[in-house]
Amino acid sequence: MTVRPVLSIAKLRRVLPLAIFLLLPVLSPAAIKSVQSNHLEDAEQALKDNRIDDALTALDAALADDPDNAAAHFWRGRLRAGRGEYDKALPDLNAAIRLKPSAEAYAHRGYIYQKQHKLDDALADFNQALRLEPQHYLALFLRGLVLGDTGDTKAALDDLDAALAIQPDSKEVLQARGQVHVLRKELDDAQADFERCIQLDPKDPAGHTGRGGVNYLKGDFKEAVEDYTQAVELLPKDPQPLAQRGYAYAGMNEVDKAMSDFNAALALNPKDMPALLGRAEIHRSKKEWADALKDYQGILATAPGDFRALLGTASAQYGSGDLDKALGTYSEIMQKYPSEAQPFNDCAWLLATGTKDGVRDGKRAVELASQACEMTSYQNGGYLDTLAAAFAEKGEFDAAIKWQEEAVKASSQETPEVQADIKSRIELYKQKKPYREEQK
Repeated sequence: MTVRPVLSIAKLRRVLPLAIFLLLPVLSPAAIKSVQSNHLEDAEQALKDNRIDDALTALDAALADDPDNAAAHFWRGRLRAGRGEYDKALPDLNAAIRLKPSAEAYAHRGYIYQKQHKLDDALADFNQALRLEPQHYLALFLRGLVLGDTGDTKAALDDLDAALAIQPDSKEVLQARGQVHVLRKELDDAQADFERCIQLDPKDPAGHTGRGGVNYLKGDFKEAVEDYTQAVELLPKDPQPLAQRGYAYAGMNEVDKAMSDFNAALALNPKDMPALLGRAEIHRSKKEWADALKDYQGILATAPGDFRALLGTASAQYGSGDLDKALGTYSEIMQKYPSEAQPFNDCAWLLATGTKDGVRDGKRAVELASQACEMTSYQNGGYLDTLAAAFAEKGEFDAAIKWQEEAVKASSQETPEVQADIKSRIELYKQKKPYREEQK
């Protein structure tokens, strides 16, 4: 049997989530103008000239003169948030809300909570902003993002649609809505949103990466490569579009081009996990076990416990013939990820078919394979194949034949080679012989 993939196509396509770049809207200093103060006038002029440090200095002076100046607190908080200084920005926005509650202040404080991953607090602020001003663009946009992140995709679409009704040409909202459509598997709608982004700005890489991701999910790998190539040209120092294009090339079975892109991404960032994973998968598919293990370990050094890297490590250990280490790694994965079927299946396969006599355990293999099949409602042909092999190792050949025949039925959509491989074991079990898979 060929080496089983660490990730199904469905999971592999989730390796590289499409990026949404969340930015505060362009600053509009006119809101300061109504307050008569030399310091605030200085801050306003500095903002017009894009001199953020000078604007902050002027706002500091304004608050030294008047600590209860709500406008100064709001703008200093907003500027600090725009710089990513969320801990410094939060007290200012708290003060602005205490002194003069407004939809704008609540929306911006919600933004800070969102960036701090305090999603319940963020939602509470966005809700309050929309109670004060039901058509507040920023609150609708940001609440839509949070709702999408928390899985309420229908409500997320409602908010993003409302935000687009206010600003129909907002690339940020179109990108966000495209992402939500992807989550809902509404790929045509997602593609339309990303194409609109490209129409609005052909040089915006987010539109190209978004559409590339949709094409990848559709299996249109050639079109995905074209989109990611545009993004690579627009972002020559960013490893992400290179890694994404590498996966698209891999989907086209152009392994050398995929490897070249993964290597180029890693030259820009040696710790880029999608690129490391992609390169590791190629090494593993070519049975270059040592190189695969090195890349999987590189991922685990940055993200200990990463499911994909652990599963890849176990698979490479198994492929290289180090069955004892593979068993230990599979045990670790099953403990950490008890709801994932694949490690149960793969460990069962090792226990049922391994060539090392002291490793095989038919009874335990049946237990683990049964768990994997139960998790997938007995619909996965590969897992049924494992269950049959486990019964054969246990000496229960009638059960092995039964489940192997079910595996053949469930694998009707697989390649002819895979179907033939699965079907071939029926005759073996009729001869009352268990299956053995040679490593290397």
